[in-house]
Amino acid sequence: MKEHEAERLAEPVVKEIVNCISEKRYSDIGKYAEFKGISLSDFEELIEGFLKINELPYMDRFEVPCTFHPQYEYHQLHCIVYSDGRGFHVDYDLTTDGELNDLTLQMDFLFTESGSLAAKVLDAHVM
Repeated sequence: MKEHEAERLAEPVVKEIVNCISEKRYSDIGKYAEFKGISLSDFEELIEGFLKINELPYMDRFEVPCTFHPQYEYHQLHCIVYSDGRGFHVDYDLTTDGELNDLTLQMDFLFTESGSLAAKVLDAHVM
């Protein structure tokens, strides 16, 4: 699997989760992914605390274009394919008003025994 294929597979799920975050529908995230290493309540507290500390009104929806355009190639959604074939890791840089806000959604997409992908929310990490 190549990174662009992983991005194509991850994008619909990441989109739903980012939109849940944007609309503060945290309990709906479980429809798209399970939490691994962090609970739903801790995840919600982390995001809401970040917004409050940084005096940000909200996180953007997935569809809001990111205004960050560095000299190098940048992807708001970035995938790292695991070399052992078990799946891939996803980082999605969250934005507010189209600008990066230093918080990154981190997820794993892992293949199950049946061959389907299981999405796992790992963290929202300050980058």
